[in-house]
Amino acid sequence: MKAIYQKEMRQYFHSVIGYVFLAIFVLVNSYYFLLENLMKRSGDITDYFEATITLMMFLMPMLTMRSFSEEKKQRTDILLYTMPMKHSRIVLGKFLAAESVLLLGLAVTVVFPIILAVSGSIQLWITLGNYLGIILLLSTFIAIGIFVSALTENQIVSAVISYVIIFALWFSYGLGSTLQNQAVLTIFNRASMMGMYHEMVMGVLNPAGIMLDLCIIFIFLFLTAMIVGKKRG
Repeated sequence: MKAIYQKEMRQYFHSVIGYVFLAIFVLVNSYYFLLENLMKRSGDITDYFEATITLMMFLMPMLTMRSFSEEKKQRTDILLYTMPMKHSRIVLGKFLAAESVLLLGLAVTVVFPIILAVSGSIQLWITLGNYLGIILLLSTFIAIGIFVSALTENQIVSAVISYVIIFALWFSYGLGSTLQNQAVLTIFNRASMMGMYHEMVMGVLNPAGIMLDLCIIFIFLFLTAMIVGKKRG
């Protein structure tokens, strides 16, 4: 797994993908922090996080679309599948590499609550809830993107399908409200990542919401490992 992780990190930063992702990530977050907090003189960091989340949905498939697709395109997947390690470790190595790039971008944004703390307007638990919520949410997007990347060698197709799945899971709460069947409505609402995220950004650490994200991450990584295992077989 360590070899896969190191290989992925080299690819992120030997190409422009890692740098472009981090540049856009930091630029977007800085812009919305300036707009929602500094210009409005607001100490509520929730406004900044809620403003950025939609754009984050578009950014995450950009980080994962090449994960397996690029291997297939360059015909290096044969080497990948013949490595003497479990297929689950291959998938986990790629996931952790993408997660590391994400956390690197989020680490830069820690300066924002520090600025608010210096001005005396920081809300500690809400800030921690926002960071925990955004890490869990974006991690699910990474898991989804890696799964889709394992299905196709076309990076654009991988990104588009990832967007569809991400938006379906995010807006399932709104879709569920249009249904008349109460049982189906309950399932849609419980499966909605939007509802869980909004609870966490308000400082409500709901164990059910946290487990939902962890389950989604596990399911998509498990499905990806099954795909890799089938190809290796």
